[in-house]
Amino acid sequence: MRYRLLMLFCFILFIGCNHHEKVTSKGTGTPANTPPAIVEAEPFKEFPALWDYYARHIKLNEDFVGYDEDHKQISKENFLKILSTGKYQPIIINPTDAIRYQLKTSPPGAESSIAVYMKMFADKELVFYHMEGRPVPKFNFVTIKGDRYTSENTKGKILLFKCWFIACHPCVREMPELNTLVESYRDRSDIVFLSLAIDDETPLKNFLKTTRFDYQTVAEQQSYMSDKLKVNAFPTHFLIDKAGRVVKVSNSADEVEMFLKRMLAKQ
Repeated sequence: MRYRLLMLFCFILFIGCNHHEKVTSKGTGTPANTPPAIVEAEPFKEFPALWDYYARHIKLNEDFVGYDEDHKQISKENFLKILSTGKYQPIIINPTDAIRYQLKTSPPGAESSIAVYMKMFADKELVFYHMEGRPVPKFNFVTIKGDRYTSENTKGKILLFKCWFIACHPCVREMPELNTLVESYRDRSDIVFLSLAIDDETPLKNFLKTTRFDYQTVAEQQSYMSDKLKVNAFPTHFLIDKAGRVVKVSNSADEVEMFLKRMLAKQ
């Protein structure tokens, strides 16, 4: 059952990525390549339209300014809690120099799957929001090459965790982009890229013979990912600072690069 759920999450992300470059934002008539900062919409009745809009323009892991339905500014935590009721949809409003989202009630007749997924994604982001600024759970990893990485011997280093499994198509599809990211920082000994996989060591080694992935890969990490990191969607990436604290959690490679650059710019 757990594996089926993982595949479902993977499929959702796969569909969202596939539509990213070719679908118009339904309900607005706005071309898909319009910058997210100027895209507004009315709440959606159909799940595909909602998902197209959400996947393109809504980033709940960002430091956005949130508003309730009465246009009152609320905290990100409260925004996510209200969204997790499944009764609302997040919509971009008042595009200025900040990311601003408003909660709007799903319209009568909206597909039930909208409430299910809004609750699911809000719950997930709420968990990760509470992790930000806190120490990453202790770890003691041995890679398939025999190298050991622990909470102790990585102190003073920036860590990037990628959580994935072989059968997850979006996880594999983003690997070339992540390889480019690793190459960009190959002269930085203080940045460590760790791949945490569900799969056993033997299938991982066979897979990596034909698919290049430059992260250091650790096998059989489902328990750590689900119990400690609270991961239930794949791929999921964690950016961890030199003090061992979680900075950001993301589901996409391009966001990982963006968050890493932001963090390095502040140092």
